[in-house]
Amino acid sequence: MFRALVVEDQNLMRLALMEQIRTSLGNCVVLGAETLELAERELQNADFDLVVIDPGLPGFDPTLDADRVAVVGTIIEASPSAIHIVVTGSDNDSEAEIFRQIGAAGYLGKTGLGPGVFSDVLDDISTNGFAVRLSRVAMTIPDVRYSVLTPREQEIIDMMTRRERGMTRKEFYEIMAGRLGIDPTSAEKYYKQARAKLIKNGHKLPQGL
Repeated sequence: MFRALVVEDQNLMRLALMEQIRTSLGNCVVLGAETLELAERELQNADFDLVVIDPGLPGFDPTLDADRVAVVGTIIEASPSAIHIVVTGSDNDSEAEIFRQIGAAGYLGKTGLGPGVFSDVLDDISTNGFAVRLSRVAMTIPDVRYSVLTPREQEIIDMMTRRERGMTRKEFYEIMAGRLGIDPTSAEKYYKQARAKLIKNGHKLPQGL
């Protein structure tokens, strides 16, 4: 079974990243660690296939390059067989290159992380050896959560509202199916079911639906 570790000190962000990985990768176990010490202990106790690292952990100055490199470098050394992806809220190209040189395989900005991103990033790493996703700053629509939707329906609505301009619905259903591990017909069914629920409950449909 695929095992992943998320090293992030902010509780809500850690849980969000863990859920992103769980939904992106399917059959997996995801652990979370708040500090470098806890992460090192978990890495001593078990092997992980993926380690996601926020370089701004407690006990280190997140504004100092040396401290950020120390955090990432320590974790990479403690888990040499894992794939390491750095996730940060202060991302930039130059830091991405620094972390690539010390062994990280991916570098992601926290802003704008969407459903399925870890699956896509791992595909990029497999193909190109390194993946970069800098923050998407041009948010054009707000995030909305609906209590009437199941988690899968909510994810599909999120994906539909953020699909690339010009993408047909058929193309979208095929991409959605690949990310969720279902066939395109089922993906279309889930989308139409979610849309019908929103209409039935009097919700204004988001742009793009």
